[in-house]
Amino acid sequence: MMLSRKACWLIAGLAVAIGHASISWSQETKPAIAIRVGKVITCAGDPILDGVILVVGGKIQGVGPFGAVPLPEDCEVIHHPNSFAMPGLIEAHSHVGGTSDLNEMVYQTNPELRNWDQAIPHNEQLKVAIAGGVTTICFIPGSGTNMGGWGTLMKTGPGKLSDVILKAPGVLKIAQAGNPERAAGEVGSGRVGMNHVIRQQLMEGRLYVQQWDAYEAGRLKDKPEVNLRLEYFKPLFHHEIPVVVHTQQYQVVQSTLRMLVDEFNLKIVIDHGTFDAFKLADEVNKRDIPVMAGPRGFWYDPEVGQIRGIVAEYAKRGSVLLGVNTDAPVIPQEELSFQATMAVRYGWDEEKALRGVTIEPAKALMIADRVGSLEPGKDADIVITTGSIIDPRCYVEQVFIDGKSVYDIKKDRRRF
Repeated sequence: MMLSRKACWLIAGLAVAIGHASISWSQETKPAIAIRVGKVITCAGDPILDGVILVVGGKIQGVGPFGAVPLPEDCEVIHHPNSFAMPGLIEAHSHVGGTSDLNEMVYQTNPELRNWDQAIPHNEQLKVAIAGGVTTICFIPGSGTNMGGWGTLMKTGPGKLSDVILKAPGVLKIAQAGNPERAAGEVGSGRVGMNHVIRQQLMEGRLYVQQWDAYEAGRLKDKPEVNLRLEYFKPLFHHEIPVVVHTQQYQVVQSTLRMLVDEFNLKIVIDHGTFDAFKLADEVNKRDIPVMAGPRGFWYDPEVGQIRGIVAEYAKRGSVLLGVNTDAPVIPQEELSFQATMAVRYGWDEEKALRGVTIEPAKALMIADRVGSLEPGKDADIVITTGSIIDPRCYVEQVFIDGKSVYDIKKDRRRF
């Protein structure tokens, strides 16, 4: 039994190592392409009219006005003169990256579980997600327990698992209140027990990491025993990956801030933040915590008898680390842009909404060095649209992931 488990973890280590490596397509793509469009929305600066994006080897090499970016002689130029180009959309909370068996509900905390073994690259739901402009997802376990396990940051395009994984483990999934609650059962059925089991598990993980850190720094003589159940707490407590937290409404978010941030000093992403949770925006802002709100985009406030837009209410209170999510398949993955549209409808700034589906989730998930904006050195994940993707009258015409065209309505059936 132990040999089998060790063998599995050795294979897992190889998978993680591959997942952190640069993606390498079996290049059908030419060495260099240039995409010329009417307008480039970089999500890193001002829009560029009559712009061009130079892509070499799957990476962005240059972005600027056409004529200002030197192009290689053998460069293929792809023309979309009346279209917009923008970074691929990034989903901060998705369950459609593979098989749907995402909950193990015997124990309330499951740090030994991970979901990249369940990933199915370019599955049917991801194919439609691409047609909605989504090129990266945070594929996470479900919220049936307080700590569902470790999630994967992955591209939506085709290829082997090693081609599409950006980071594994990419996040830890924690769910506080709501879905993990039970009418009766084990400790953790109610909110008092939930906070207890989450805290106990994090204390165990933190102690394990502290022992290994002390040993590797020469402060501890005896080598700690390897505990495969706790190994992935190392990148978590080293602040290399965040916790994505299923947390909503005022009281529950208070528990999230108090326990996960103030007590354990973890990097977190508030991955729902709905109902009246925006009233805690000042406390969220003090701690520089990103909020990827959704899938509920609005809330009826009984105190004033008014429907409030959740993201707009955070913004009114000074929050800037904002984005939206679909909780796919709760809302179909391809409708991520519509979540931003509804946030704008209720008062969010449109430019910030574009950042809220691109660079802000990239920063929250700690992958902004790779994706989220159109800048030299980043992955060439590029979406060509007929206009602003926030405008529901517009649609996606072509999508590139790592410089390779993976969707083109001139050749493919229009999926969305």
